[in-house]
Amino acid sequence: MTQEATTGWNATASGSPTATRSVAYTSGDGAKKVTISADAYATAADASAGYQQAVELSRAVPDVKAVPVPSLGEQAFAGSVTQNGQTHVGLGVLDGTMVVGATIAGYEATPENIAKLTDLARAEVVAAKNR
Repeated sequence: MTQEATTGWNATASGSPTATRSVAYTSGDGAKKVTISADAYATAADASAGYQQAVELSRAVPDVKAVPVPSLGEQAFAGSVTQNGQTHVGLGVLDGTMVVGATIAGYEATPENIAKLTDLARAEVVAAKNR
């Protein structure tokens, strides 16, 4: 990734977070993108509801395929979809009052890329806990 493309409120946050942050990075030509997000909720129940809503929305995407990931936080879901010739892999993690996410676009859903995405999400969960 060569440049920060956007940063600010996470417009894709589900439920009623009390605070959110999303940062997207792109390659120089814009063909590849990595997005990282963190959403804070007032209670663990609110975070769980937001997480469940996000998972339902992800599963409703046409042709999405679940991607196995190791245990992260309390719950984790990952999915992959290719639309209009571009593959997206997204991962969401519920941990206490936080929902964190990491998404790649323009990368193939290979085991290596999924492992890198998982490592990124794991680091994000640790950072969110230490906020």
